[in-house]
Amino acid sequence: MNCWKSINLGKEYTPSRLVLLSVGCMILTFILSFLVFSFYYMDIRHAELSMVKTLSVLALLYPIHALLHFIPLWLAGAKTQTVISQRKKGKKQKFPFITLTFTKPIGRNFYVLAMLFPTLFIHTIAFIGALLFPPFMFYFLLVLSLNTGLSVYDFIYVKQLHGAPRHCFIEQKRNRIDILLKQPV
Repeated sequence: MNCWKSINLGKEYTPSRLVLLSVGCMILTFILSFLVFSFYYMDIRHAELSMVKTLSVLALLYPIHALLHFIPLWLAGAKTQTVISQRKKGKKQKFPFITLTFTKPIGRNFYVLAMLFPTLFIHTIAFIGALLFPPFMFYFLLVLSLNTGLSVYDFIYVKQLHGAPRHCFIEQKRNRIDILLKQPV
């Protein structure tokens, strides 16, 4: 197979730009969704959860989002590995990262499905939860907006893959993905 293109978000976008874009999408999503739901449910008394419960749900959102990328791959029988790494710069320790790795190339459309699955799944649950349980609307919309911020990276990958040939394959390396084409016979 020949490599058509390599995508490395760390080199194409600076980390500060990615974080700023992610936080901006998070805030915008929360504001817009809260306004829409507030107009729909005007006279609802909002329930309060403890800070520990709220922070624990929000802390579990990233691992759940990362593990939901695996479900389409597992259902298709692709061999996957979970890599949990902690990057260190200087004396500071950063948060651990959960990385999705697979051993052999997979199809482009299937990879796009795997990238969008956590977004679709968590957004659907949060949206339905906000509709069915209006007193907890704030918390469901908070989960929805934080998941949108996590999904910005997935959206950038999907945008990059949109211009790739239809029948290409995706191979994941350490810090990048490679778009592969079959060699001509």
